[in-house]
Amino acid sequence: MKSGSLFRSFKYSVIDTVQRVLGVFDYRIIRTYNINYFIPLLYFKLRQTDRFTFIQIGANDGKVSDPIYDFVTKNHNKVSGIAIEPLKDFYEQLKYNYRQYPNIIPLNIAIHATEKEMVIYRVDPRKEKSLPKWKKGIASFNKNHHTLSGTSADDIITEKVVCKTFADVVREHNIGKLDLLQIDTEGYDAEIILSIDFDSVKPDIIHFEHGLPSGTMSPETFQKVSVYLHKNGYDLIMEQFDAIAYRIDSLLPSFM
Repeated sequence: MKSGSLFRSFKYSVIDTVQRVLGVFDYRIIRTYNINYFIPLLYFKLRQTDRFTFIQIGANDGKVSDPIYDFVTKNHNKVSGIAIEPLKDFYEQLKYNYRQYPNIIPLNIAIHATEKEMVIYRVDPRKEKSLPKWKKGIASFNKNHHTLSGTSADDIITEKVVCKTFADVVREHNIGKLDLLQIDTEGYDAEIILSIDFDSVKPDIIHFEHGLPSGTMSPETFQKVSVYLHKNGYDLIMEQFDAIAYRIDSLLPSFM
């Protein structure tokens, strides 16, 4: 069997297993790889509010592989938010790319459930030009994360970053209503979601990376995240590498 066939077989078996397990508990997951539900959901939500608020964790430079930059900048008169990036050089680029949008606040921190400082494993900036552009976004707390993308250990360096909890950010910036929580942390998404106190803040939409086909998140961890989200009123739409958690009660006015 060719490697591509093996990959597709693994991908579908993992996701089907998760769906079967969750189905026993009457949890609903919609699987789709060819239809983009995420951006339409953002516009549905935007249409029903005077001010759309977001927090983005893992913003990189604001442009590379960023799923919300176009939405945010095209609708900047109604959108405000916090874009979080722990790596200093990416953060400086992030500030520059959002320089014309005063409603967007870049923060140079990482989000961690317990630690005040962490080591991040990232591509060496001196080698970025010789690597595919998307590898700029593989920085992770996991020292072995680079192996999932076939990146050589020789291209990876470490960097210490300051950390805050998600609750810290919400409290310090007086966030009461949160329309979108966008997460892409190359392997730490589950821990962030599981640390959220939904009694304090309850995003209407959560977009995060599961990375099941590549092993970024294990099926067991994804199941735990799915159960936690479902218990807090969310349904899931599965994309190939990402998932959309949404609260149908908060979106119903948009569909009516």
